[in-house]
Amino acid sequence: METREVELPTGTLSLSVERALWPLDALCDFATRRNPKRAFLIVSKVLGRHIPAAPSLMRQSMRDLAAQIPHDLPGPVLVVGLAETAVCLGQGVYEELARRPRWDGLYLHSTRQQVDAPLLCRFEEPHSHASAHLIYRPEGFDLDRVRSLVLVDDEISTGNTLANLAAALAGHLPSLERIVAASLTDWSGGRDWLGRMPRPASSASLLSGRMSWQPNGEAMDVEASTFDNAAPKLGTLDQRQNFGRLSWRGEALPLPAPQVPAGAPVRVVGTGEFTYPAFLLAERLEQAGHDVVMHSTTRSPALPGGAVRHILNFRDNYAPEIANFLYNCEPGSGRVSLICHETPGIDPELAGALNALCLDFGAVT
Repeated sequence: METREVELPTGTLSLSVERALWPLDALCDFATRRNPKRAFLIVSKVLGRHIPAAPSLMRQSMRDLAAQIPHDLPGPVLVVGLAETAVCLGQGVYEELARRPRWDGLYLHSTRQQVDAPLLCRFEEPHSHASAHLIYRPEGFDLDRVRSLVLVDDEISTGNTLANLAAALAGHLPSLERIVAASLTDWSGGRDWLGRMPRPASSASLLSGRMSWQPNGEAMDVEASTFDNAAPKLGTLDQRQNFGRLSWRGEALPLPAPQVPAGAPVRVVGTGEFTYPAFLLAERLEQAGHDVVMHSTTRSPALPGGAVRHILNFRDNYAPEIANFLYNCEPGSGRVSLICHETPGIDPELAGALNALCLDFGAVT
């Protein structure tokens, strides 16, 4: 068993790794969250969110996580990715699962955006700076038929969020028999959250173990005074294209074709919940021979230090009154920057800082 103690300004994070298909250092780094609810941040190295990642590395993590999900799940299978962090991961896991013989399934992701569509349910992520999640009723799919539910998140700590989500969904899935909680890292060892699921449940991950947190009270008081209370607000989105909020079954997604100089290194930036199409574009450019990294903007506030070495601060393109951040993206790296978005606009401050070409996927048909 590998053990690790991580000293942060807000306290001490103690980790015990019990099972690992990927090494801890290949999956995670650590930082301080500017959030009095949870003052530490386990930062994924393979999500393409806080830390830039190669699309091929992201794809391999999706493929390896999907391989841990049982092959005998009765179908149809509903796969749900959690916003904002696991939208891309969940969609990639779904794509890998859909390669299985006789696959019958559907993908949805939760959202913090209000759109013009029938709402299926709402659930809470207790520790998050933006706790409310919405899930919309899928288009053209009979939920009464669903027999298996796969919930995808980047990290499981207590399991409370996934238990809340399963409880919210179960009443809409009368034929549901099995639940799988899939995550890159599962730190919930010894907790009974799987037993609280509304149907028999199991977990799948690339790494599992236990985690404990000993906060520093003085540092937490400082963090509480700087916490952004605007972040919990839901946005309102005029959704011009459906990229997964209203369901996806593997259909081709519209992608622009930016002109990138031959051989130029590229940075692809996803925005908020809009990450999977950005990943597909990054993957296409990498396959064409470019040196590509991807990362994404986020509402999640973090302090400099540890895994967070550089911070850009700008306005949210979904709800401009909310602060957004892009981490570890120092200007002047020589990369061609492509900012991918589904909203009509992007804060010029972000675009200018990266000298970026902004790609409006919502306008692509």
